[in-house]
Amino acid sequence: MSAATTVEDILGREALSALRRPIAQSSGLPGAAYTSDEFFRLEQKRLFPRTWMCIAFASDVPQPGNAIPLMAAGIPIILVRDRKGDIRVFHNVCRHRAAMIVTKPCQGLKQFTCPYHAWAYDLDGRLKAVPYFDGTKDGHSKLPLDLSKLGLVPVRAAVWHHWVFINLDGNAAPFAEHVRPLDDLINGADLSATRIGHREDWEWRGNWKMQNDNWETYHHIWVHKNVFTKMSDDLDLKTGEPIAEPIPLGTVVTLKRRGDQDFYPSAGNLPLIPFPEGKKRVRCTSVVFPNMTLTLQSDHLASVIADPLAADRTISKMGYFFVGDAATDPAFAAQRQRTLARWLGPTGQIGDRGGIRSQDMEIWEQQQIARRSPVADQIVFSPVWEKNVHHFQNMVVDVMSAPSNH
Repeated sequence: MSAATTVEDILGREALSALRRPIAQSSGLPGAAYTSDEFFRLEQKRLFPRTWMCIAFASDVPQPGNAIPLMAAGIPIILVRDRKGDIRVFHNVCRHRAAMIVTKPCQGLKQFTCPYHAWAYDLDGRLKAVPYFDGTKDGHSKLPLDLSKLGLVPVRAAVWHHWVFINLDGNAAPFAEHVRPLDDLINGADLSATRIGHREDWEWRGNWKMQNDNWETYHHIWVHKNVFTKMSDDLDLKTGEPIAEPIPLGTVVTLKRRGDQDFYPSAGNLPLIPFPEGKKRVRCTSVVFPNMTLTLQSDHLASVIADPLAADRTISKMGYFFVGDAATDPAFAAQRQRTLARWLGPTGQIGDRGGIRSQDMEIWEQQQIARRSPVADQIVFSPVWEKNVHHFQNMVVDVMSAPSNH
């Protein structure tokens, strides 16, 4: 079978036309977008490298000399905090014979050393040593080897508060433009006042896009029965409008809570995330395209980075952030635990279906099976609830279908 080269090759012109209709007449992405290995490979080639993909939390490399190997769009990379404390990202490829340089999380590094032939690089990527490359101790006395041209290849990266993003092809618009809709939306919330309180990685058997297809509150009272107990939790029964307004904002889709209530009740006297004087507190839950989510509550942040492993396998990298010492102080342990129990269930295990995250994942795994059916090629959207889903699916197709910038 010849490899498909475009979205239209895999999904068909008719399906794309149906997706692009106004939401009330639209039909969503067909099953192949979720189940096809060909489509997943095309995403690796034509979606993730073209945009600002989120790869990690800054707290994953908390100290200078910390480094971890990651995969992004099928490409091996290194996330490192250098001697000065700055976060850098490099291709995880030695410039000699293309061996991987970092193969496991590291702490206290002074340099990178390739395990194959011991080429050594500074944490800023500069090539420092090529021992015995030409038979001499320094490795470049006899051969005109220009070390300055053989450093690790950097990846275009941006750090926004707690999150690290990369643009693999180097051609995306500036990151500030990519994240501006969320910056504007949160109305000056001081995210930098928060610190990591809990990290968790869960793998589930479904396509990464299901996370973002979930950006509606229509499912709440059925999927999250222990949190949302009545339809009026999410719908103004008089107006028929969702209480969390779905708002597509270009590279961001959000659910912005109307009024002054959080999505979930407070877990106690946790300190509130600061807002500038005179600015109204915002409570919203958003997706930053393509794969990062951020829920802004009054007293904590909850975030997921979707790490696509295959068409039917995803890792959810989860981070929960609290204000200042409340992230770690034992005096706030009970409040943190109540907050985390709502997200992760009382046991904090993926099999505990008492938490919001695992409840969603259970549905997504069931959807993944259903998506194999030809019947799943015809789905409809609610114009009341699902503007975000329609927008996200169109954005996936638009980015993948755009002409190459090269």
